[in-house]
Amino acid sequence: MKELIYSKTNNLSMPLCNIVDKGVVSGSAAAQDNVIAGCQPRAQMIYNMAIAKEPYITKDMLDIANKLDTTMVGLEYSIKTASSIKKKIERLTNAALLSGEAPKQDYAYVAELGDLIRYTELVQHDEMADKVLETVLLLEEKGYILYEIDNKYLNHKGRYKSVHLNVLSPSGQTFEIQIHSRETLKAYHVTHKLYEEWRKPETSIARKAVLHAIIRNTYDKLPLPTGIYQLKNYKRAI
Repeated sequence: MKELIYSKTNNLSMPLCNIVDKGVVSGSAAAQDNVIAGCQPRAQMIYNMAIAKEPYITKDMLDIANKLDTTMVGLEYSIKTASSIKKKIERLTNAALLSGEAPKQDYAYVAELGDLIRYTELVQHDEMADKVLETVLLLEEKGYILYEIDNKYLNHKGRYKSVHLNVLSPSGQTFEIQIHSRETLKAYHVTHKLYEEWRKPETSIARKAVLHAIIRNTYDKLPLPTGIYQLKNYKRAI
């Protein structure tokens, strides 16, 4: 059983999840990295609102994990760090310029980020499809609205396998839940540096092809979770 308690970090009330006698403070990675440098006040305001809402969402996520006998891992990253947001804004701005489009205002990019708050729910590999559906049911019981299921297994050309849920909280905050198993999470960690190299603009097309093949091969070696292809993608407007 996971015990939920509260602590103060940087004047923000943050839940702690005690897992195997090891306390993990949710959002703690952002505790010292929560100012988006060089951005407009409106961008910071949107980020601050997400930070304020995160503890209440985390409390519900931990309750769901308890009921399903799953685990929310990496809770220290439940809030995206400001430096990570800044890099994302820069990537989106550069992509717009390269395509000949006018970049959006920085606050518009921040508002569109569905993973300012994000969770990783760890499930048994063969139970992934079932646990996704059970997680959705418990979310809806708590008043959350599911607006997207992105089953990465259905993208046969994709490099990565997991199931992502995009959710709207009762307080109006969007967030993401990534459903992983130990097997898919290990594959992610093994291939992450390769992916970072792959997406660099200076990486040659030939090298990108090699990297993509290595990443695909890593995931293709994993067994298919039961019923994963029956878990259809879903998307609605919010």
